[in-house]
Amino acid sequence: MYRQNELVNPFVLPDVNGYMWLKGNLHAHSTNSDGRVSPQERVDGYVNRGYDYLCLSDHDNITFVNTLTRPENFTLIQGAELHPDNPFGGDRHHFVALNIAEDMDARSMPPQHVIDAVKKQGGSVWLAHPHWSGINILRDTMPLTGLAGIEVFNTTCRCAGRGESAVHWDDWMDLSGQLFPAMANDDAHGADSEERDTYQGWTMVRVKERSPAAIVEALELGASYSSTGPIIFDIQLRRAEEKRVVEAAVKCSPAQRIAAVLDSRGTEYHEGGKLFETATFKLRPNSKHVRFEIVAPNGNKAWSNPFDLTALY
Repeated sequence: MYRQNELVNPFVLPDVNGYMWLKGNLHAHSTNSDGRVSPQERVDGYVNRGYDYLCLSDHDNITFVNTLTRPENFTLIQGAELHPDNPFGGDRHHFVALNIAEDMDARSMPPQHVIDAVKKQGGSVWLAHPHWSGINILRDTMPLTGLAGIEVFNTTCRCAGRGESAVHWDDWMDLSGQLFPAMANDDAHGADSEERDTYQGWTMVRVKERSPAAIVEALELGASYSSTGPIIFDIQLRRAEEKRVVEAAVKCSPAQRIAAVLDSRGTEYHEGGKLFETATFKLRPNSKHVRFEIVAPNGNKAWSNPFDLTALY
């Protein structure tokens, strides 16, 4: 078993118990930092695109949600992107802080103090775009405690050639012996008319209510998945007949392949170039954990959170 409690499988949380999927973006900027549209215009954009929640994570300062208007069923999560110095040798840290109420001078604080201060406010801290930031997990992240998870995809960083941080995610779990959830975000800076870094990455959360607290709790528990297009309808894991082998059953929107990324190596499912929407296949024996990447016909991806396999043996 892992040091951290097993993450929640969102696909076993039933509609009949009041659970629903919400689509949102947790990393966006406005003219309150280096974005090119006003905070209200940024909110209106995500509302009009059918999103359910948004965090305006302006650099170094909170854009307070009580200054903004939105429909009753649209949730605004108050937060900021914080940038403490990195004393371990890498570039400056980028943390997305969710559900915070008070600004802090993060640039003058050690990174661990920033994490602790956010958590003291009842907030949640996520490692943002480590691939783009040049973050080395062993050197720059392992000395820190209290981070909730990782940003596995970032649209703005994809525009700069470093949009995915899946390898960093795997390294972090391998080095720490912990399972961490992920999120996908736009990190939106541009205007809609630029069609550059908006509405291309999102996180689906499984919740009972449309509140900031419920959304952040679901994110931390792993009751979510990340996507740039594909939909994951279901993932079920069960013990196979062979000793210490687990079988996976996945239901998704049309896919060309599924990568089952394990703690050691992995397994790929495909149907010889044909598209499919259901897949049942066995994972490598003796694997400790697995996460799934669903690849759509156009190459877009969805990422599940990791599953602990040790309890199934």
